[in-house]
Order: sequence, then structure tokens, then C-alpha cells
Amino acid sequence: MAKDLRQFLQVAKEVGPDYYVEVKKPLSPKLEVCVIQQKLAREGRFPVIYCPKIEGSDLPLVTDLFGSREMMGLAMGMDPRKATKQDIFHEFRRRNGTTRPVQTVASSQAPVHEVVLKGDQVDLGLLPIIHHAPLNSGKYVSVGCMVCNDPDTGIPNIGIYRHELKGKDKLGAMLNPGHHAAYIARRYAELGKPMEVAIFIGHHPAAILGSQYTGPQDVNEYEVMGGFLDESFLVTQALTVDLQVPALAEIVIEGIIDPLEMVTDGPFSEYPGYYGEGAKPCYLMNMTAITMRKDAIYHDLDPSHREHNLSGALAYESAVYDAVKSAVPTVKEVYSPPSGANVFTFYVSIAKRVPGEGKRAGLAALAFPTNGNAVVVVDEDVDVFNEEEVLWAVYTRMVPDKDILVIPAITGPHLHPTAYDETGLKRGPMTTKMIIDATMPVGLPFAKRIVPPKDLWESMNLEDYLS
Repeated sequence: MAKDLRQFLQVAKEVGPDYYVEVKKPLSPKLEVCVIQQKLAREGRFPVIYCPKIEGSDLPLVTDLFGSREMMGLAMGMDPRKATKQDIFHEFRRRNGTTRPVQTVASSQAPVHEVVLKGDQVDLGLLPIIHHAPLNSGKYVSVGCMVCNDPDTGIPNIGIYRHELKGKDKLGAMLNPGHHAAYIARRYAELGKPMEVAIFIGHHPAAILGSQYTGPQDVNEYEVMGGFLDESFLVTQALTVDLQVPALAEIVIEGIIDPLEMVTDGPFSEYPGYYGEGAKPCYLMNMTAITMRKDAIYHDLDPSHREHNLSGALAYESAVYDAVKSAVPTVKEVYSPPSGANVFTFYVSIAKRVPGEGKRAGLAALAFPTNGNAVVVVDEDVDVFNEEEVLWAVYTRMVPDKDILVIPAITGPHLHPTAYDETGLKRGPMTTKMIIDATMPVGLPFAKRIVPPKDLWESMNLEDYLS
């Protein structure tokens, strides 16, 4: 059976209540969905949340598909009760390096074309679009995957961008300047051509992980999604734009962007956990059609909270791992912790061989164009997925005046709240970066770490000892 959102929801439900819950009452589209998710997170719970009724819409809503690494492991077919964070990371890396050819489905056979709305029928008010945070400027489609074709190559590009509701048939499109879709939009502007786009909402989360691909622009990201699904990605021809769209999506919004027409977007609850700076320019998408399944499920994501950043964390970690491996072949693990919003801080473990390798690993990690502004490098005996161990290494192996390297005002996370100069002026995508080398010296005496005996540790089963 081909993988889609509803197939995944059934799998999550079967795993148990730690991974799937349902809301018992109707919810307001303003704030309530997000607060439920945030209260569960405060209790350390990150299940898929299914909301049968959102006021003002006939469609159910699902959220928190990416609330934990265990959920992302489940998306890749792993048992979340058994898979370790290391297992999940390396399975992601395996899938991230594979592609599968797409498979085309006739429009008449595509579930996403069971309901077709065109012309005056197009009404985004039919969808349970959410107002996520009190000071946001409006409702946003927060986890729609936007499809566009490169005008020079014809290769489809897919990415997640935010889309503010601007009217019954209009959406904003905030395409960050360094992302592929923004390069493509600028190329359409140079050519004086409109940019045909489609936003699909609701698909198997493994496919959505594929949309976070950070490689070259000349790669068909539907093929990347197939790699994450471990099966060919099914596409069909859109009805009003010359694009292929996912045949098994829940909802597809088709439309046109005039790359010379700009509107404003925001303020918005940004990924660092702060509101952005007022209204910013963004593109405007004019709808030409909405297609959906007859019993479509709307997928939402709560921006600026755990799920938002975690959804892209494995892709960032994988890219940093590759960057470090090119400089230090003995890299072991890379982890971006929730305490660093899953984007600002990276913990890297290496099997250190020669002096200076810790700092070299840190420089390689920061050289990759991510949002990272701090890297902690530790030895291979330290579990980077255990923040207590990482901090123990920092405080017992790091000498501050020798092992902290500060790199002032280079390209970095432009939304980081500290990205200001000494006069208080915003300096754009510039911020100070830091490397902490918490590795032990090579060839010099160092205190021996206390660890339990390996044979007894591995052979002892607590259930045999404790009632």
C-alpha cells in the first residue's frame, strides 16, 4: 500500500497513546490547537494530535507529526519504543542519500482530485487555517509544501514556506532569500514571467522530511521524497498550472505568483521563539484551484515551538556531519539540542587523533551555511544526545582561555535575537559564532573517566533484579 498521511496516522494510533491522541471537543482556529500541543510538551509528551472538529471548517486537523525524534523514527518505519536517537539519525542519513524515480498517476485516479474547486468556488475559508500566536498578523498555512519548477531546467523544487491568508483566494508567500524557491522566483522576475506554484498540505511525514533537502537546486526533490518513503513518490498533473503535484496529498492549492508584485507578511512567531520585526515584504499567490480528497485531513504545524525546529533538525545535522567529516574523518555523531532551538547549537563527537582536531571540527561545522552559531566538540566517549554528559565534558575538559574560540560577526542566523551591533542596530544575517573544544588533549596525561564494567553493564537486565 502506498504511503500517505492517513496510513501513517493509523500506524501511530496502533503504537499507542504515547504517539497518538484525539481531542474530544471542537476547537477554535485561534490559538487553542497550539496551546494544547504546548501543554502536552510541557509534560514531556509529543504525540500526534488529531482534532476532529475545528470551528468554521468541516475538515479535521492533525498536528505534532514532528514533535519528537521518536515520531520521525516512526515516519521512517522504525519502532519508536526501541530506536535510539543514533539509530534515527543514521537511518535519516541513509535515506537522505537515496532517490527513487517518480511514478505518474492519471488525474482521474488521483485521490487528491476527488474534489475540485475552481473559479468562484475557490475559498480558503473552507480550510481550518490556524492563528498560531497572539501577536501574529493573521492565519498561516504553516507546513504546506510549495512546488515550483526551475524555469531554466524544468526540475521541480519543493520546500516549506509560510503562507499568510490574504483573502478567500490569496495567500502570501514568504520565500527566504537564500532558499531555492527565492532563487527561482528571482529568475522568473528576470524573465518577466509569472511563477506557477502549488502548495500541498497533508502527506506522509517521511515525504515531508524529504522536502527539507539541503542539497543542490538541480535535484528533483520528488525523487528525494521517494528515497525517504522507500518507494516511488506518486504524482499527478495539476489542473490549472503546469506542475506535477502529489497524487496522495490531502489538499493541493494551485496558483500564480507575479514575482514583481509584493505585499507584506508579519509579525510572525519565528523559529527562535520570538516575534519577528513587524511587516516584511513577501510575494502574493493568487489561487486558481483547490483540489482535495473527499474526506481531506488538514495538516498544521505550530511555528516557533519544538515541532517547528525539530522537523528540519535531522537535515541540518546530516549536513553538518558531512561538513565535519570532510575535515575530521573520525566524526562520530552530530546533535542539535532543543535547548538551542534545534538550529543554533550543535554537539559534535569525534575520535580525536591529533592536537587541534577539536577546533578543526568546530570550524567545519560552522562553515556549513546553517543557522548554527555555537558548536561544542567532545570526545567519542561522550553521548552528544545526552546534554548532561556534554555539559559535564565542557566543565571538566575545557580550559576557557584556550578552548573557546570566538568568531566575530560573520554570516549566521539573521533571526537570532542577539544579531545586533554595539550601537543596537540590526546587522542582518551577521552574528558572532563560538566553538567550545571540550576534547581531551592528545599525548598528554589526563584523568581517567569512571565508567561501569562493560561486560556487566551489557549482561545485566534490571528486570531480573528488581520487582
